[in-house]
Amino acid sequence: MSQSTDEALVCPCPPFGLIDLVGKKWAMCVVSLLGRYGTVRFGPIQRCLTGVSPATLTATLRALEKAGIVRRQPAPRPGGLVRAYALTNSGLSLYQSLLPLAGWLNRP
Repeated sequence: MSQSTDEALVCPCPPFGLIDLVGKKWAMCVVSLLGRYGTVRFGPIQRCLTGVSPATLTATLRALEKAGIVRRQPAPRPGGLVRAYALTNSGLSLYQSLLPLAGWLNRP
């Protein structure tokens, strides 16, 4: 590590907006789930993420959608179409970036 100097330092942190989004409790769980399984309906997402309320999951999905990470799309179901969620290209890129971190977390 280099010695501290009197020079102006530049913060190496990513933009705080990103931290605000990905730092939310359920956001990375949703990204990981959709990255692994592809397009998933709301009900199965909620059942998989034990402990998340419908309101919290809805808010999380909306925030991820607004950020361009998740997209809503119709999904066929007997009796009609329902909404399902999938990652956008940006979301897939984020998911791929999370995989090394997940590997680090699971190391012995």
